[in-house]
Amino acid sequence: MKEKEKRCKGKSKVKNMYRTKNQKGITLVALVITIIIIIILATVTINMALGDNGLIKQAQLAKDMSANSTVAEQEEMNRVMEEYLNVMAEDSEIEEPEKPEFVDVLPTRPSLSNGMTPVKWDSTQSKWVKTTANDSGWYNYANKEWANVVLTPEEGANAGKDATGTVDVFNSDGTLNENSAYTMLVWIPRYAYQITSGYHQSGEEINPSDGTTGAGNINIVFIDTNNQNKEKTKTYNETYPNYSTGSGMEDYVVHPAFNYGGTALSGFWVGKYETSSAQGNSNSSSGDNTTSKTVQIKAGVSSWRYIQISNMFTVCTNMNSSDNPYGLNTSDSVVDPHMMKNSEWGAVAYLSQNATYGKGSEVWKNNSSTYITGNAGDSVNAESASGVTNAYNTTNGQQASTTGNVTGVYDMSGGALEYVAGYVNNGHSNLQTFGSTLVNAADKYKDVYSIGSSDSESNNYEVSIPTNGKYGDAVYETSSSSNSPHMNSWYSDFSLFPNANYPFFARGGYCSATTYAGVFFFYYEFGVAGDFRSFRVVLPVL
Repeated sequence: MKEKEKRCKGKSKVKNMYRTKNQKGITLVALVITIIIIIILATVTINMALGDNGLIKQAQLAKDMSANSTVAEQEEMNRVMEEYLNVMAEDSEIEEPEKPEFVDVLPTRPSLSNGMTPVKWDSTQSKWVKTTANDSGWYNYANKEWANVVLTPEEGANAGKDATGTVDVFNSDGTLNENSAYTMLVWIPRYAYQITSGYHQSGEEINPSDGTTGAGNINIVFIDTNNQNKEKTKTYNETYPNYSTGSGMEDYVVHPAFNYGGTALSGFWVGKYETSSAQGNSNSSSGDNTTSKTVQIKAGVSSWRYIQISNMFTVCTNMNSSDNPYGLNTSDSVVDPHMMKNSEWGAVAYLSQNATYGKGSEVWKNNSSTYITGNAGDSVNAESASGVTNAYNTTNGQQASTTGNVTGVYDMSGGALEYVAGYVNNGHSNLQTFGSTLVNAADKYKDVYSIGSSDSESNNYEVSIPTNGKYGDAVYETSSSSNSPHMNSWYSDFSLFPNANYPFFARGGYCSATTYAGVFFFYYEFGVAGDFRSFRVVLPVL
């Protein structure tokens, strides 16, 4: 029994051992080993994430590299863009030189009156636009850009209207309405001048190889009404200096056109184009030789012809009548419109010939056979040209301006022959027959010349000299004589002095003239109404 129990206990012990060995669970050793493995794995993982070569470090490095790359890329883009802009700027300077800084060389600003609206040329639109007197872009005589105005009433029922009283002078965007009957004027500032070469010589004497290019030099200094320059460092004389043929004048003299009946003008406004009519032309003396039509001064229309000199004078002075459509003051003590005088023609011609402020060379001819204002041929001697060019065309049209650009005065060479308010007081009946209102007018409105030892072109020419008070008119100073073949002025322009039954002066030549039209052209005339005779307006502001 005991032996049996002993065997049973042995079997039970083995069974219990077997059960212990196969029981599912974890021992202390296994736990320790597991913990150690976990620690090792954690260490490796942390090192991979946070170490010098860890994922986080590598990610940060990648981020920094990306940022640095972006900065470098942007810097390179900036460098390339800067080089591009520099190249573009250089190209831009080549194509369109930088405009000179505005320098006001005038001692006094252009004088304005009621009805005068300043305008300037907008090259981007190729249009005239309304501006103000305070705009530095209005004029720049240092850059040969002369001041321009357009006439229109500033108030009343016709405010902003043209000479017909029905059409707006300006469009809603401020540009000039080219379809209106506008009137445009250019400012000629008061100045003193000195001719330093070519004095009293012909173009051929100045340049024997080609008289059409021969001309003298004229210096200009703008002055105030006290005859002082802008800096107030010198006062210029109204007494003519000593002079000699060829070499010129020893000093400057104030131009006589700025002495207006004893009033010292700071300048005067001159018609930008030959005068035309707001009512148009009938192209006959019966329809156009009248004082009932209204003056307009615009480009692209046929000039007013078939009107005799007496009526020309009247329609000019009527511009400030009580019912004038321009908005001008009706008192002659404020504005005093009149027909252009011979001396005033000379003042414009001399300023044009000056190379600093004017074109400095011969003005191209308007060869329009229909007398369209503001046009030019293809050259100075453009008779053979195929057509005419608009005044605003930069290639040719602007060469017909006294500045070589759109801001100057047009039609002073060619177009229609222009009567001026000047004559030889020889007592001929034509003076009263065709020019009574001019001849009977006050002295400030005209230039009167004396006859010589006999009433001939050469004798009358010889007494119209500076010592007899005749200068600045682009006659004696800028020509050698009035003798045949008569191409004795600068640029070989025509020179024929009034005499006998041709007592009146005419200037500029006409469209059918070939080589001898020009701003230094002077001629004699009856004073009759004719198919190629027109005129020009001057308007001083007193």
